Amino acid sequence: MRLSNKIAAVVIILATSIIATSTAFAAEVNIHADGTMSNTATISTWPDKVLKGMSGEEAQKEIKNVDPSLETHVLPEDAIVTEDYREDRVRIFVDTQGKVVNQPQKG
Repeated sequence: MRLSNKIAAVVIILATSIIATSTAFAAEVNIHADGTMSNTATISTWPDKVLKGMSGEEAQKEIKNVDPSLETHVLPEDAIVTEDYREDRVRIFVDTQGKVVNQPQKG
């Protein structure tokens, strides 16, 4: 087999892998018109469960159900906060309607 044929075969294999991966990803995540995402896979607990878009209080309950020892704070998205990193704290930033604007995480 000539070198150009080997390269073509590798390119076809890579392209097939990329298409298969893209299709699998698309089947697991829905991106909504408002920019929020939801999982079609069964992920039932935070931090894997997407909390963006739900109310701050609902997100707080989800997080506390997973780890009651975490200190959770629901804050306006433009709140000024300290920059210290704490593993025992989760800040939940919400918009003016009280909806979570970013996926909450420890810190």
